[in-house]
Amino acid sequence: MDAYFKDIYIGKLIQQKVEERHLTYSEFARMIHCSRTSLYSIFNSKSIDTERLLHISKVLGYDFINEVYLKHTQDTNTLESPHIILPIRNRDIDISELPPELLRLIKEKIGEMNV
Repeated sequence: MDAYFKDIYIGKLIQQKVEERHLTYSEFARMIHCSRTSLYSIFNSKSIDTERLLHISKVLGYDFINEVYLKHTQDTNTLESPHIILPIRNRDIDISELPPELLRLIKEKIGEMNV
């Protein structure tokens, strides 16, 4: 798992959005069809079931999935792209999982071809 995602506590983000909308915990628990005890478990969770997260997103009118994903890609978007896609024989192939040494060699060869 990516080190970045270790720092995300989706439950705290959900709790923050509930409070921003001035909902009581009881109201929100009813809206997502769970008990207050279960709601506190959600607020203290580091991860959450995708189906439940989609339902919470709909109820709160907030796209948690894109928020977390977009923040992650923006935070990791340095000079080098996190994904390297090469068109090979009319197919795009993601080579971002290759060892760094091989990626460096490929980049050098592509650079030589573009000169």
